[in-house]
Amino acid sequence: MKNNTKIYNKFEGYTLEDCNCKYCLYFGGRRRGKVKCLAGECVCKEEIEAARRKERRFTLNGS
Repeated sequence: MKNNTKIYNKFEGYTLEDCNCKYCLYFGGRRRGKVKCLAGECVCKEEIEAARRKERRFTLNGS
């Protein structure tokens, strides 16, 4: 990229809406209100925690 190129939509992490289980590769559907995951444990755990921290920080600061 050149020196005068601007990046307008810089990736700043996932949101909680992005980390919804229905978008996951290992989503097996819902059964009696519970999510059925085809993996042994959630593979998106770190991204979900980071999104929760980011949202909590956002609501506490009010920005």
